[in-house]
Amino acid sequence: MPLAQRLPKLGGFKNRFKKVYAVVNLTKLNRFEDGATVEPDQFYEVGLARQGLPIKLLGTGKLRRTLTIKTHAASDSARSAIEAKGGTVTLLEMDGGADRSAPTAPSPARGEGEAPPAEGEE
Repeated sequence: MPLAQRLPKLGGFKNRFKKVYAVVNLTKLNRFEDGATVEPDQFYEVGLARQGLPIKLLGTGKLRRTLTIKTHAASDSARSAIEAKGGTVTLLEMDGGADRSAPTAPSPARGEGEAPPAEGEE
């Protein structure tokens, strides 16, 4: 048997930047009262999400309540279903620092933005 077939196969690629969400479907939101404001802490208390995971809403199921929801991510179908019932979806900032894809202001080059030297100084 060839050597390549006798060697153990290695594991696959592990994406270090993968975002893991606690997924909540629209049907699960019917347990909250009509007109309630639902924040991540309430998802954790009720048991819909594991403590510390960011929450993502998905549009599976039917929503029967008007809710104001604060979450970390939401699919387009979930957002449109909530807004069709008269509710709102507010996206929260993700913990863990600044977004790396956001452009930052360039720092001034040496000598720019400084006052000109006074006479006799260098």
